[in-house]
Amino acid sequence: MTAFALPSRLLPALLCAGLVLPGAIPAQAGDTHGKNGSVILRMCQSADKVKALSVMCHSYLDGYLDAAQHYAPGKTGYCLTDADRKRVPAAAMEWIGAHPESLKQPAGEVLQKALTAHFPCTGRK
Repeated sequence: MTAFALPSRLLPALLCAGLVLPGAIPAQAGDTHGKNGSVILRMCQSADKVKALSVMCHSYLDGYLDAAQHYAPGKTGYCLTDADRKRVPAAAMEWIGAHPESLKQPAGEVLQKALTAHFPCTGRK
């Protein structure tokens, strides 16, 4: 019998994802609206304590940034350097914490507002 070989660096991530992700953020039946600000806050607040949540937080935010750049190049309202991308989780948590109404708003809308507030294009090269 031949076993499927995975690169050893992927095994811990896959195991964590399989054990933690299904129960990390409960899905709601009939939820067609997607994630909201509270989901982002919960994922990213616990990222320092739980490795799987760190992966989820960074992956979600990186996916948002990549999609925004692909579908609205130059029209996002925010400008990020490579160093800024590392600060996005903290900036998002700070903005959400200062705007409690964002907890129930769609995640994309919340991230757009947070990034525009923290990383405006005006005055940047």
